[in-house]
Amino acid sequence: MAIVKMNKFTLLAFESKKEALLEKLQGFSSAEFIDLQDENLLEDNELLQDLTKDVVDSDIAKWEEQLSKVKFALQFLQDYVPKQSMLQALRSEKLSLSLSELEERVSSSGWEAIYDKVKSKDDELTKLDNEKTKLQGIVQSLQPYENFDAPLGSLKELEETVYFLGSVANQYEEALNSDLNDCYLEIVSKNNQDTYFFALCNKDNAENAAEILRGFGFTPFKTEEEDTPLKLIHDSNERISLIESDKFIIKEELAGYDDELKKLQLAYEYYNNLVARKHVTNKFLKTESVSLIQGWVPVKHNEKFTKIADEVLGADYYLNFEDVKEEEIDDVPIALENNDLNAAFEDVTSMYALPKYNEVDPTPVVAPFYLIFFGMMVADMGYGLLMLIGTILALKFFNFDDGMKKMVKFFHYLSYPTIAFGAIYGAFFGDLFKLQLPRLLDTNTDVMSILALSVVFGAIQIFFGLGMKAYVLCKLGRPLDALMDAGSWALTLISLGLMAGGMFLEIPVLKTVGIAGSIIGALAIVLTQGRMMKSAGGKIGQGLYELYNITGYVGDLVSYTRLMAIGLSGGSIAGAVNMIMNMVPGPIGAFLVGPLIFIIFQTVNLLLSLLSGYVHTLRLTYVEYFGKFYDGGGKAFKPFETQNEYINLTRE
Repeated sequence: MAIVKMNKFTLLAFESKKEALLEKLQGFSSAEFIDLQDENLLEDNELLQDLTKDVVDSDIAKWEEQLSKVKFALQFLQDYVPKQSMLQALRSEKLSLSLSELEERVSSSGWEAIYDKVKSKDDELTKLDNEKTKLQGIVQSLQPYENFDAPLGSLKELEETVYFLGSVANQYEEALNSDLNDCYLEIVSKNNQDTYFFALCNKDNAENAAEILRGFGFTPFKTEEEDTPLKLIHDSNERISLIESDKFIIKEELAGYDDELKKLQLAYEYYNNLVARKHVTNKFLKTESVSLIQGWVPVKHNEKFTKIADEVLGADYYLNFEDVKEEEIDDVPIALENNDLNAAFEDVTSMYALPKYNEVDPTPVVAPFYLIFFGMMVADMGYGLLMLIGTILALKFFNFDDGMKKMVKFFHYLSYPTIAFGAIYGAFFGDLFKLQLPRLLDTNTDVMSILALSVVFGAIQIFFGLGMKAYVLCKLGRPLDALMDAGSWALTLISLGLMAGGMFLEIPVLKTVGIAGSIIGALAIVLTQGRMMKSAGGKIGQGLYELYNITGYVGDLVSYTRLMAIGLSGGSIAGAVNMIMNMVPGPIGAFLVGPLIFIIFQTVNLLLSLLSGYVHTLRLTYVEYFGKFYDGGGKAFKPFETQNEYINLTRE
């Protein structure tokens, strides 16, 4: 039950050496800083009020601008440089560098020249896109008039006549023909909504024609072009084709910027971490020349922390490590430390809540039950073997980050109980090929035995939860509370079990002992569970209410029957798939359709079984188990550390 032991550190260092110190501490990645500028903290500490809030260096704007440039270039190139496939990405190992090695590489990478080149390519593409958009607009506006074969420039030379070139709604076409009978009218084209036309009228009749067209909602076509619409469309489309060709050449060139992309990725890692170092000073206080830094560090890293201070600061610093005080319990960040098996189940704990510093890490007592319950719900040797082989191959051939590796290991360990319970039930992809495997329990005939086993496992977990509650209370120095809050319930529940067993097995002594124990346990609950109330009536009333909650334990036991239900349902579905597969007649069914049905539906059932096992085991853990002894409420340890996206930044 390993909560990493923490110390609170206080460090005084000269302001002039702060940047070098922060760079080393970022590479150290094991110290979390306290926000000394928090107003609540300042109100409670008069000594801190005399200090000045540290601020981000004035050169931060320069570094943020550099980071912004790198981000732009990266985002731009990522659209053109071919990406690795998912399998390639998983199989390739990330470059590992320390912060100092990263700085050396970036300083000699010439990334700014790469940025300038990328920016110019972006400008070229933007210019070409803008020109293309403009030409497409011209083509779109000219298309209704492509059958108009007169040069548009010649219309400006008319002296005795006035022209109208444009469109009206289709509903006015007949009226257009009749009302403009004194003009030459040519319908150029039509679409679903509008009629496009050319009208030529005598100057004397121009004003009347214009008035008529206004009544029709006339939309004139305006352009400064001189050639015929058809030639203009042709020229524009030719230019669009040339633009596409130019864009293709640029994109092909950008597709070869793989080395440039890698250099930009290194620059991003460097400036992203540099900016993070600059901003973290917002948590510090200072005088004119000295910075005050406080935070939390694992005790096991104290020596390394001190060594870093010696290397960077020489003898000009003050560093003190303090044990956690009682009033600081809620503020201590929590890091968990377990063996490889239990570490795979730490996310189960953290998704619910991390423990407080004075509590226990429940992960080691979660893992065994999680393994058993998950295995009992999936319970198939075939599925378990797929999980086992799949996770072994994934861990061997793929390079996962720490979070994904922990998840793969989680399902790797779950494969073993899945195989074990599959063997107990004699299940191999359901009842594949009707194999008569040796089995301890038959899911068809031993349903009540499996149900009883589910309830027994549930009872064991409930009593284990009560035992953990007693352990936690004793650890907090409250053994009497442990006896009253856990012991009274354990006595009552065990006695009720003995009484039921005595009645069922017809053993009078067992029944008598059970009745006596139940009465004593019930009285203990009534007399002790209301002890926090002030009045005697309140104490008894609260005690009776707590005794009534014994019905909740019955509900808890019923909840564990899902271990049987989900396990049997998954096996039944697998068996049904096999039955359907065997019903397909002929050689095509035997060698094509049948295997296809088997692969598809067994895969679906496997995924559903894994999901059900995962979710329902979480539910049993969080509600029935943690509800007995675990509250949590701790906050995660978030050290000031290197930020990795494209490479692995190693600790120094």
